[in-house]
Amino acid sequence: MRKRNIILVSVFTFLIVSGAVVCFIVIPFVGKSSMLHPDKEEMKMYPQELGMSYENITFSTSDSLDLKGWFVDPINTTNPNANTTMIVLHGATHAKDWMLEHYGQGLYDQGYRLFFFDSRNRGESPDTELGLTWGIDEVKDVRAAVDYVKAQPEVNASAVVLFAESQGAATILFYTAQYNDVAAIIADSSWAYGDLMIKQAYPRRSGFPWVIFGQITIALLERHYGYTFADISPANEAYNITVPTYIIHGNSDLDINPEDSTIIYNELPGTTVKLLWRVDGRGHVEAYLEPDYFDRITQFISDNV
Repeated sequence: MRKRNIILVSVFTFLIVSGAVVCFIVIPFVGKSSMLHPDKEEMKMYPQELGMSYENITFSTSDSLDLKGWFVDPINTTNPNANTTMIVLHGATHAKDWMLEHYGQGLYDQGYRLFFFDSRNRGESPDTELGLTWGIDEVKDVRAAVDYVKAQPEVNASAVVLFAESQGAATILFYTAQYNDVAAIIADSSWAYGDLMIKQAYPRRSGFPWVIFGQITIALLERHYGYTFADISPANEAYNITVPTYIIHGNSDLDINPEDSTIIYNELPGTTVKLLWRVDGRGHVEAYLEPDYFDRITQFISDNV
């Protein structure tokens, strides 16, 4: 009987220790890895499939990464909108083909010259050891994209516009707050405060609860980065933005609180031309499904660029 009890205690102890290891070490480390390096997928669409004339582009960042992009010619060079070049940036788990599929036709039909590109750790661009940084290092990618586009002879350097969704939207807000060197920005579905965003997003994206799993995972990420998610807060930088800014957000967004866009809008300077569109019945990065989505963007650009 005593031997049996010892065996039962040993098995029970083993199960408790194993469960603790899984809960406190394995799951957080797996979560950390998946958030730093989201799975990449093969390109599912190219511009020629939409009848677009384009060029494959490789351009370099200040930290020597060779990023990949598509430079799409305007549908009609006589269209007044062809004078505007729009740089299009994806979110954390997307790439340039996703942006092409969901936004490409709408923007192309409006007549713009378009530049789609993959930021670091996404699409056809290279991975980095640091991984996804939620807009901090990705600002370098936008810097390189803007410099590349402005250097092209067919581009009017005073009519370059940034367009992005989700993490990309946060990135262009960070970028513009630092440089203010583009004609306008359109930010769709950005978060306002990084610490609140990740607390809401982690359970939905990982399938694990925030308590214990999320808290440990984010602590590991913050140690890896050397800064906290509270530091990744566009609302804290918006007061530096001086170029015309269009903020868009679906009111049914479950990934990022729609109120975040209102917060960012309110933090923009009163002297900055700004517009906020909260879209009823649309979830995360779904506002583009509205029939007048691209017409509204074109009106904003026509009024301010």
